[in-house]
Amino acid sequence: MTIISPSASEKQSFCQVEYDARNHWLRTTWYGFVNPQQALQSIVSHLDLLSSPLAPLFLNDNSRVLNPWFDSLTWLRYVWESTNTPPPSCVAHVMQPGASANVGDLDTSWTRNAGTDLQLFESVCEAEEWLHTCQHKLR
Repeated sequence: MTIISPSASEKQSFCQVEYDARNHWLRTTWYGFVNPQQALQSIVSHLDLLSSPLAPLFLNDNSRVLNPWFDSLTWLRYVWESTNTPPPSCVAHVMQPGASANVGDLDTSWTRNAGTDLQLFESVCEAEEWLHTCQHKLR
């Protein structure tokens, strides 16, 4: 894996963006307490990578978020609407523990409109398995 962020000097990292070269997908992992201002700062610092056409697959992992509720799909929508790069073909979104009650609050209409297949998961393992299935379909 190629780690893009956080750097070793960051004291309070809350978002790690990486290109997983072995699996050929982008992965964002959120950690700890994430407020909207931090998420916005993360967009700015990772926009180049996230808007590059490295891979048609994306794993967005909220399983380590400690907030009562954090909707990183809004963050992803902003990333791709802020660039001229189309969103990935497949997005696997791992919800934070206990967030299944808030699934109705997620705005996923932008993914359908963009031609993106978005699936929600409760575990990273399930999300990775689904992305491998997507890889086979895209070949």
